[in-house]
Amino acid sequence: MTAYGAALFIHLLSLLLACVAATLAMYGAFRLRRAESADEARSWMGLVGRVVPLFPVAVLGLFSTGAFMTHARWSWSLPWVQAGLAGLAAIVALGSGVEGSRGRALRRELEAAGLSPRARRLLRDPVSWTAKLMTQTLAAAVLLVMTVKPGSAGATGALATALVVGALGAVPFWRSGPSTIRPAEPALAAAEPSGPAPD
Repeated sequence: MTAYGAALFIHLLSLLLACVAATLAMYGAFRLRRAESADEARSWMGLVGRVVPLFPVAVLGLFSTGAFMTHARWSWSLPWVQAGLAGLAAIVALGSGVEGSRGRALRRELEAAGLSPRARRLLRDPVSWTAKLMTQTLAAAVLLVMTVKPGSAGATGALATALVVGALGAVPFWRSGPSTIRPAEPALAAAEPSGPAPD
């Protein structure tokens, strides 16, 4: 096996790791959003927390092997290489930056107050869900760009389309789901006396 072949193999393994981690994280996020108790929410939050450390490993594998292959056979000036790097950087910024900060806020709220109204709002945070969906669509766009190897217009268009599709796809998740907390029953009105009024 050549050095380039070994790098390509590790690159694909890193991509597979990223896909598995992303799938588990999204599944955990969906289940967490529908949690009906603090214990259930903490359980799914624990799953997401165990998956998150896999992402830096995958990113490191993708970047290091991609850089080696680019240096060995391609060029850093190619549009699809630059688009791939830009897409990977955007995924890291959205994932560790936007999602990460809101995830830490949610974890603190669950530990302090359980499934409080604020925790429920954080579970349906529009910014967080937009970032989640954008990372998924950007990952698909990067994969497309690295496979097809388009020119500048095609590479830029793929990333721009991914951002728009991700933002639009997140809109349904902005809405609050049905609350699991039942409102208090209204007090019954006092019955009017049915007999004739006294003289």
